[in-house]
Amino acid sequence: MAINQMNGLTPVSFDVGECAEVIDAFKPDTAYFAVALPVGTGPNRAPGDVKPSWKWSTAHANHRLLGIRNEYRQALSQVNWYMRQHNSRHGFLLTNRELVVFRRVDDGGNLELVPPIPFTFGGTAEQPQMTVLLALWYLGMLAAQDGHGGWHM
Repeated sequence: MAINQMNGLTPVSFDVGECAEVIDAFKPDTAYFAVALPVGTGPNRAPGDVKPSWKWSTAHANHRLLGIRNEYRQALSQVNWYMRQHNSRHGFLLTNRELVVFRRVDDGGNLELVPPIPFTFGGTAEQPQMTVLLALWYLGMLAAQDGHGGWHM
């Protein structure tokens, strides 16, 4: 299986989860996948899920109701499972209000989360600010890295 590699980078594309291999019928909503491989055969290099903001939000992490806190954790656990299946380092959750990107720290379920990036963010040359689209592009660059590269967003 030949993959076009350029300086430790594999060209990737971003599309629906089925564009990467579906393992045991577990299918994330989105995939970053190697373009040199037949669609649906390669690993998902950065799986992601899309949720409505009323169902998942970073504001729910410390909600007073246990059920809402559990729903918050369940979504993270779901993407973490996809990441583990595909041996991926990075994943994300996207809502209509925010993007949260994270890195799988170990096989024990621990994740390192980046502060949420609201859709309302927009920077200028004088005051640059991470936006949702820029973060998704950068996540693609991280997904393209072969091996265990650096992490900073």
